[in-house]
Amino acid sequence: MNTVCAAGTGSFLDHQAQRLSVDIKDFGDIALQSKSPATIAGRCGVFAESDLIHKQQLGYAVEDLLYGLCRALVRNYLANLALGKDLLPKISFQGGVATNKGMVKAFEEELGCEIIVPDNHQTMGAIGAAMLALEHHQYTGEKTKFKGWKIKDLDFHSVTCQCSGCSNNCEVITILEGKEIQSREEIKKISDIKGNIIARWGGTCGKV
Repeated sequence: MNTVCAAGTGSFLDHQAQRLSVDIKDFGDIALQSKSPATIAGRCGVFAESDLIHKQQLGYAVEDLLYGLCRALVRNYLANLALGKDLLPKISFQGGVATNKGMVKAFEEELGCEIIVPDNHQTMGAIGAAMLALEHHQYTGEKTKFKGWKIKDLDFHSVTCQCSGCSNNCEVITILEGKEIQSREEIKKISDIKGNIIARWGGTCGKV
């Protein structure tokens, strides 16, 4: 949902929980106590937040606001990513948001079926990526680019600069091994960056 609308992401729930002085770990349990959920506009993060503030001013209970948010996110997801698709049982809910019991219940109510939250749901994406990497290696025989577990003990720093290779003018972040070895004032463009580059991202064209 990150590329579709901020109102459909876990960070949006986290932000609204902070506004309501609720620990995100308790969000689901409190939401399940709701007896009369607030109707929150969920198609846009800005509208959802202003609607939430309005309902809070009207005196809605915290649990009704929280579960109203869960239902709003479910509607947003189904109206965007699931638009035109038949969602049939069995349905698996993966990712960090699946920890939120309120979201699980809201999906079950909307879809009318059980939602399965698998073990390790928070890391299923990483596990899947590792399996794909293994299959790719077995199929192509390419050598792994994994830098080894020792990388966690390395000193590193980041440098951000704009790439002028095309009209996109992407802001590219480079992670370099070692403590800061270059004055940031020296770095004006990508080619100025010297050192052992561990990783680089932010470019949209694939040049860097």
